[in-house]
Amino acid sequence: MAQSTFCVTVASSTVLLCITLCDVNPIPAFDQLPVRAGAPADSSWGVFGEEDALGCLNFLTPAGVVEAAALVRSGKVFRLDAKLGFARPPLFGRAAMAHQVVPLSPNANDDLLAQFNTQEGSQWDGLGHVGHVRHGLFYNGVKVEEIRDGRNARLGIHHWADKFVGRGVLIDAFGFRKARGVAIDPLRRDVYTLEELKSALEAQGTTLQPGSIVLVHTGWMEAYESASDEAKRALAPMDKLSSAGVEASRPMVEWLWNNRVAAIGTDCPSVEAFPFDFTDDNALHYRALPLLGLPLGELFVLAPLAADCAGDGRYEFMLVSAPLHIEGGIASPPNAVAIK
Repeated sequence: MAQSTFCVTVASSTVLLCITLCDVNPIPAFDQLPVRAGAPADSSWGVFGEEDALGCLNFLTPAGVVEAAALVRSGKVFRLDAKLGFARPPLFGRAAMAHQVVPLSPNANDDLLAQFNTQEGSQWDGLGHVGHVRHGLFYNGVKVEEIRDGRNARLGIHHWADKFVGRGVLIDAFGFRKARGVAIDPLRRDVYTLEELKSALEAQGTTLQPGSIVLVHTGWMEAYESASDEAKRALAPMDKLSSAGVEASRPMVEWLWNNRVAAIGTDCPSVEAFPFDFTDDNALHYRALPLLGLPLGELFVLAPLAADCAGDGRYEFMLVSAPLHIEGGIASPPNAVAIK
């Protein structure tokens, strides 16, 4: 998706014509994938180059950033990260972070975070997080040895540190169900179907555009925060955790790809409904991360944003996310804000 500018002189006046060369090497439709010989079915390997580390973040462009900035009208800012250590005990059996204030000098202090797991709370899953269950390869054919022994140079989260800015779109799937009187317990496994997401967008009057960062409100975070300590302890182990989430089908990722979605985040623990079968190569994690290079965001705080969107009828906004600049990092808190 290179862009070039050509200058044409007409009667002593110079007219600048900006011609986007996307049509020279067009992005293939989903049913035209793969484009690389020998690449797995439904993979985008090679579409953005053999050494690409951005995946679908390539759909974010400088022009898209400018367009997203025009969506800022009220000046309202919504922090999308949960506070560190919000889950007690941590989900998926991950280590509990310990925060300590340590003296630097008689009149100065530092923070010390011990056992901090970049996926203990709100997070973007990087492309080094999950390899495909069947062939074991990561995005663009990277091998697990390159992730672990090669310090994840090719797919490290550091490649995203200054890339995650664009048009955010909220799909309030939870609000859509409530408005129709459809019962849902977000803390139990339930699937928001592709048709529901499309219908929610239609009801909101929202359309997807190339480069949209999609956030799906499932209701899980506020349900978890309202749960008792006993219920939170019961949900913490991986084999006990459950949540509502989005459909994990091939039509779902086809829809995301063909709409040029740059990333998809939710307020639930795994984007797709959980639990899912880790041995099934049809899981959304395997379809999105290693095959399409599509970033997945989990455990975002979306209820306040959803309430504001319902109030003013605007479900699009500027989204700014600055993942941690960790060389070779696997994942990162999003450090994200939605600006309306």
